[in-house]
Amino acid sequence: MRALLLCLVPLTACTGIQQTQVFAGPQRPTAGACDPATRATLTRRGHAVTVSPADGTLTLAGTITGTTLSATTTLTGVDKKPYPVTFTGQLAGDQIEGTLTTPRCRYRLMLSATGD
Repeated sequence: MRALLLCLVPLTACTGIQQTQVFAGPQRPTAGACDPATRATLTRRGHAVTVSPADGTLTLAGTITGTTLSATTTLTGVDKKPYPVTFTGQLAGDQIEGTLTTPRCRYRLMLSATGD
């Protein structure tokens, strides 16, 4: 059994299995007509990130390049016009600091790794 486990460890390193990291923390309004402060979650898998503002069903898909994160989605507003939602941030160790912007509001996100 021990020999089998030792043989499997190198295989997982070569298969490209990517670790998932989860970051969560406060989402606080800084400008505009905003909803109250709440929490947000960011999930990273390799170079891909997803941001869930207000820990809701809306997700922004994006990437991380170096320590810079960006994610976006475009909804259709009630006036049938595009309603872009964007996130930009910086990774520093197990912390992410960023800004979530919509046409009517800007939020500051301070996210910490959750250990999940």
